[in-house]
Amino acid sequence: MITTIVKIDGMMCDMCEAHVNSAIRKNFDVKKVKANRKKKQALIESDDILDQNKLKQVIEELGYDYLGVE
Repeated sequence: MITTIVKIDGMMCDMCEAHVNSAIRKNFDVKKVKANRKKKQALIESDDILDQNKLKQVIEELGYDYLGVE
């Protein structure tokens, strides 16, 4: 299992977190995803390494700022 932490700025509420979770599930084969606006991140668990360029694209298409991956 691979854990990816995506740093995201601009999430303001529960609905923002839900939009991020939904978009990541829709675009990637993940086991678990949990966005957290207070930590400004999304924690993703998957079997494979996620494409960082695609992650950036998905986050930015939602209107949030992609700050990188840990």
